Amino acid sequence: MNLQQTFVPGARLRRVGAALSLGLAGLAWTGVAHADLFADNEARRAILQLRQQVAQLQAQQQDQQSQIQQVRNSLLDLSGQIDHLKTEIAQLRGQQDTTTQQLNTTLSKMQASQQQLTQSLTPLLPVQVQINGKSYSVQPAEKAAFEQALNAFRSGQFSTAATQFQAFVTQYPASPYLNEAKYWLGNSMYGQQRYSDAVAVFQDLLHADPQGKRAPETMLGLANCQVELREIKTARVTLLRLIKTYPDSQAAAAAKDRLAKLR
Repeated sequence: MNLQQTFVPGARLRRVGAALSLGLAGLAWTGVAHADLFADNEARRAILQLRQQVAQLQAQQQDQQSQIQQVRNSLLDLSGQIDHLKTEIAQLRGQQDTTTQQLNTTLSKMQASQQQLTQSLTPLLPVQVQINGKSYSVQPAEKAAFEQALNAFRSGQFSTAATQFQAFVTQYPASPYLNEAKYWLGNSMYGQQRYSDAVAVFQDLLHADPQGKRAPETMLGLANCQVELREIKTARVTLLRLIKTYPDSQAAAAAKDRLAKLR
């Protein structure tokens, strides 16, 4: 055996070892490569998921922005409607103020017209009066004329009273004041010492209203005129008639006193 043959197995072993080393190294690289490939796939999947999430967020953001814009548009439209309503309300208020002013003016004119009409009609509207305890309806001018004449008599203006009562009797022949006017007319003439005229008035009154409330006083006035005219006998007859016809009247008591003085 030579030396070269002796070392052959050792060289093979080295070659086998080297081959094994290379094989193991290849296996190791293959494992590393597989590991790197797995990590890269996971990263890609993670990136894709992130991209999808970002896309979803962007879509949601765009949708939210769209909704916000719609809300803004709605708010702007609502604001415009509110401004329009405010304008209409202001116009309506202005129209209402104008209408109210016109209405108040019209009412004022109507009230003034009504007042003028009332004032115009007042002298023509009948009024209620009491004459000898009874209620009557008379014209205002009629009432005023009678009261004016009576006030003149009460103040001692017999001539004025006589003129006014005579005018009243002529102007208001159907007045409920008529008998009162004749009674005071006779007394006004008596105050003027127009005894004959007074006799005519008193006799006319007794003929027209023999049972009137003024009848006893009228008979007494007639008797007084007859006394002043020196018609004593006639005056006695009148006084006796008064006492007989109206025994409980105050005029009858005065007639008795008057009759006693004529004896």
